[in-house]
Amino acid sequence: FSQDSRSLAPRRFSALVAMASEQQFADDAKIADLVAKAAPGWFSFEYFPPKTDEGVTNLKKRIQRMKGLGPLFTDFTWGAGGSTSELSLSLTSAAKNEIGTVANMHLTCTNQKSEM
Repeated sequence: FSQDSRSLAPRRFSALVAMASEQQFADDAKIADLVAKAAPGWFSFEYFPPKTDEGVTNLKKRIQRMKGLGPLFTDFTWGAGGSTSELSLSLTSAAKNEIGTVANMHLTCTNQKSEM
């Protein structure tokens, strides 16, 4: 990543968080709380945002099918430097609000300065 793209990541993240906070959806339970209450043997699924529109369509269908297996939650990668931020947010929202899973995102913190 260039210096310019790294310096834009915090602003992009802040704008996406503000945009997401404007939507009124019930909060999911905290993952730590779910894990604390879960019986041994719980599992989750982690997804990385696809590179194509066809891949996004296929992933949404796969999440729907895999929901039937009973994961504790679904998790989406928020790519390094915010590289997949918009798609990660969109997929997480779809998993929660369209498919009905407990949805989580995690940050990949590579190539970032500690000041961020």
